[in-house]
Amino acid sequence: MPGRLRVCEFMNTAEAEADGDALSLLHPLIKELLARRGITALTEPQRRAIPLIMEGRNVLIISPTGSGKTEAAILPVLSMFLRARERGELGPGINILYITPLRALNRDLLDRLSWWGGELGMEVAVRHGDTDANERSRQSRRPPQMLITTPETLQLILTGRRLREHVKSVKWIIIDEVHELAEDKRGVQLSLTLEVLKWLIGSSPQLIGLSATIGSPREVARFLVGEGDAEVVDASMMRRTKMEVIGPAAPPPDPPSLREDAEELIHKDALGRLLHVKRLIDEGGGATIVFVNTRSMAELLAFRFSLLDPGYPVAVHHSSLSKVSRINVERLFKDGGLKAIIATSSLELGIDIGRVDQVIQYLSPHQVTRLVQRVGRSGHRLDRTPRGFIVTEDLNDTLEAEAIIGRARRGWIEPLTVPEKPFDVLVHQIVLLMMIRNRWSLGEIHSIFSRSYPYRGLSMEELRGVVKFMSEVLNPRLVYFVDGEDVVLKPSGRRARMEMYRYFFDQLSMIPEEQQYVVIREDTEEPVGVLDDAFIAEYGQVGVKFVFRGSVWILSGLDEDKVYVRPTEDPVGAIPSWIGEEIPVPREVAEDVGRIKARLAEAVRRGEAPSRVAGELGLGEEVASYALDFVRRQAEVAPVPTHEEVVVEEVGDLAVVHAHFGTLINRTLARMLSELITRDTGFPVAVQQDPYSVVIQLPRGASRSGLVEEELVKLASLGGGELIELVRSVALRTGLLRRRFMHVARRFNVLSKKRSWGEVNMGSVIEALRDTPVFTEAFKEFLVRDVDLDGAARVLARIKSGEVRIRTVRLAAPSPMAQEIIDKISHKMELIAPERLDKLVLESVKARLLNESLTLVCRECGSTFMARVRDAMNAKCPQCGSARLGAVKLEEGKAADLAARVREGRVRKGDRRHADALERSTELVARHGWRAMVVLASRLPLDEAEALLEKTGEAGLDELAAAIYGAEREHMRRRFLSNE
Repeated sequence: MPGRLRVCEFMNTAEAEADGDALSLLHPLIKELLARRGITALTEPQRRAIPLIMEGRNVLIISPTGSGKTEAAILPVLSMFLRARERGELGPGINILYITPLRALNRDLLDRLSWWGGELGMEVAVRHGDTDANERSRQSRRPPQMLITTPETLQLILTGRRLREHVKSVKWIIIDEVHELAEDKRGVQLSLTLEVLKWLIGSSPQLIGLSATIGSPREVARFLVGEGDAEVVDASMMRRTKMEVIGPAAPPPDPPSLREDAEELIHKDALGRLLHVKRLIDEGGGATIVFVNTRSMAELLAFRFSLLDPGYPVAVHHSSLSKVSRINVERLFKDGGLKAIIATSSLELGIDIGRVDQVIQYLSPHQVTRLVQRVGRSGHRLDRTPRGFIVTEDLNDTLEAEAIIGRARRGWIEPLTVPEKPFDVLVHQIVLLMMIRNRWSLGEIHSIFSRSYPYRGLSMEELRGVVKFMSEVLNPRLVYFVDGEDVVLKPSGRRARMEMYRYFFDQLSMIPEEQQYVVIREDTEEPVGVLDDAFIAEYGQVGVKFVFRGSVWILSGLDEDKVYVRPTEDPVGAIPSWIGEEIPVPREVAEDVGRIKARLAEAVRRGEAPSRVAGELGLGEEVASYALDFVRRQAEVAPVPTHEEVVVEEVGDLAVVHAHFGTLINRTLARMLSELITRDTGFPVAVQQDPYSVVIQLPRGASRSGLVEEELVKLASLGGGELIELVRSVALRTGLLRRRFMHVARRFNVLSKKRSWGEVNMGSVIEALRDTPVFTEAFKEFLVRDVDLDGAARVLARIKSGEVRIRTVRLAAPSPMAQEIIDKISHKMELIAPERLDKLVLESVKARLLNESLTLVCRECGSTFMARVRDAMNAKCPQCGSARLGAVKLEEGKAADLAARVREGRVRKGDRRHADALERSTELVARHGWRAMVVLASRLPLDEAEALLEKTGEAGLDELAAAIYGAEREHMRRRFLSNE
């Protein structure tokens, strides 16, 4: 069971003056080095955390980016390390582990920790997936006192005999960005690995967690320490934050001089929002992060900026970009070369990008946590006020943003949920134990793993069931289980053991590998683009209509990693291809939007002034006027839906169910309604949902007034067991469970990572594994991640009791609120007329190529530097002025090492491909100049890039971009349509 938890509340003025007391606890050498760096005062998290850490307590530190939480953890740990070293209490081996979830380790963090290590005579080293063999070997022979690593690499360390001995000396463990780990299976895996480490050490090292603002500090603290005690230093709400919503009714600023075709290529509403964003960036007078909710929106917004002003200093940052591009964008921003970065959640974590003056959230962030963490990136010093703006697109988006700001100001942040005893993670960590020792009793395994917070409720029977599955069902087996003796053995036989090792290393990461599918027109066999796994899993069925690349398509076939489509002009019911990336809106936020609408409806009835409503609800007066006007127009033709009144609008064969219950509850209700209506009418029913509505397309033979309300009432009358069976039936028929099942089956070693949707009959696989831990885990993940059965059951109970009312109205045309929902679902603004599509595609390709980053290597002096193509077209070496440059897609450090080895004639076997690329790219740049830079930034392999450059000769940028686009499509066609 978890130990004692204590949350330290905000310090009063007298306590805050205890700066000297906290400093006095630190080792004299630490204080001397702080003074040398000009640090004479501590930040609030440091003042409060240092005394607790120096007492040897486990501590979770919660505070915003830029508040000094890394030093709050590392300074006292270094002080204790120095004193222990002086007393001769430290043996050889690794004493401090710093674990970070960032796959691209933070360069600034490494530099800071290395500086401290160098000054204190303590070796600091890094170990992760890119650490070369020589460095790994050196660490095994002579371990550093502090090791910085990732959760995945920590597992590898425990499998190595030498390193396993070295980590037995660990006394302090610091886990960065612990909030990012606590809510997914990657974190669960780390929690089990830490319990194995504690078992190896024979005691529990001191644990310190660093977290951004979260809604469940106690839950995260328990996740951090397992059975131990913990102190929580919560300094997350110390700073006042300025946040403002700019709604759709706000008139855009006078447009600057636009390109002639800008207004033709950008929808006027989108152009208005873009102008607001640009104005805020320009008026902010400093560095801005523009956060968006999806990668596709990041690319789209950057593209629109390029249409507005091709030279505007803005760049994109998201996880799908190359590492070189991300690093270069971070550096440009930090050095002042960019006014703004357009980013997804990739910049929510503590990546150092220097000072951020303000944050703009483009469209609602959907969750309080997202807003607080994103806006918290601005200010960057505790004496500066974070500034945030939300630019919204419609009524629901605007009221949602206002509801989220209201919750943030009251400190109401969504709770974080730690996954409960996932069986697939358990399988992997049981194999880890087998790699440490050949024989374990079931009791020993249970004793180690049940100390982990996610597995506190793990029963011996559940563990036995998982081990029996590993032993008796999997072929080849991963362990051998002696049932009568409750003993688990490493499998005998070379093949079985090799399979066990292969499984362990293949499944080292719990991050699902999302497959991509090429979209091909069935009539021309031309590739249109690529779709993600998430979309194919949920909607990959023949007949589905979806919006993709500015057009509407009907899915006509699925074959392995290829999706065949045919064009259609009817957008009604089309699903957005980026839907899998969307952030779900919680029930509490959606209900707040309903409450705001209820108050606005009351104000309309009473004729209240916008200023009064604005003051009461905490809205801007402009937003209040816009919302009141909208609600007034709605009330003239239909009831205003609220958190307590579901309004069903029937318009022809379409039913719009206005329901303020959030993303997951509405998805659950939509799927259950679809299942019931299909059963009762015998006709298939198309449904879509968002956080505020369920849209049902009824077949003409089934459409009749009152049908949806009747089915909702019927749904509300079902018992808990009947609802579970209904959801199970829905799960088995939809792609949501199939996707979860695919990922879980891979983690169980039932399916190979290489098997795609088109190669596997998932229905048969699911049926065959119905009564196994694989099905149990996949269905559990489906219930937690994809639907909200408990929330839907509570909503239905409120409908049954009359607490939530249903009103049905039949209208000749959709009400204003329904029309906005239909327009959004139809993606009216994303559809592009065919005559404009080619032009937009060309502009988009140009923008992508010019914003891609390359690492340039001077072949004269060997210096390296990164640059975006737009800035490198006539580049020369900043060191020697030479124009003899090679261009590679490697990180700067790796490119510099490669260039040095090439010059010294000691190219290693693993370097040959990159060395060849460096030589050939140098020749291409010498012969073709800026054109070579543009082509090298494309997705073409080097051979095809060379051929294209020879073919296009002296082409201009437009002609070259068009040629690159055509070559990329042809390359994709050959790659995916070949029989190889």
